[in-house]
Amino acid sequence: MAQIPRTVYLINEVNLAVRARMERALREFELTVAQYTVMSQLVQPPKDGRDGISSAKIARARRVSPQSINELIVGLELRGLVARLGDPDNRRELLVSLTRTGRDKLTACDAAIDKVERELFTDLDAETHKRLRDVLGTVIGTIRRTDES
Repeated sequence: MAQIPRTVYLINEVNLAVRARMERALREFELTVAQYTVMSQLVQPPKDGRDGISSAKIARARRVSPQSINELIVGLELRGLVARLGDPDNRRELLVSLTRTGRDKLTACDAAIDKVERELFTDLDAETHKRLRDVLGTVIGTIRRTDES
């Protein structure tokens, strides 16, 4: 008797395929998916008017250790893609932000990732694509809410 694949299995299969496509697309920019994701997070509009995000906040959002994020940020900093500056409100904390070079590279990477996304979802009409995004957003919200409790 054939068993219907679990939804979490299907999500994982999609994740693996998407990640592989993204890695290939980012290779020409000498960035990994993790580096690209962190750089993308740095362009989020600041909620408190400050430019930059603490590495601890990035680590929490990426669900990785602060040490892992620090290594990634140091690598990006050595390449001139990000800068770390002291937080005026907390002298012990450094805020990470994109440099001009980092913003330019991110813009080029975004175009490559946009192409990957168009290819992956080419068989979905606009309404189905929107519904998929809505469902995934709901699942992500559930995960974040249950992780916090």
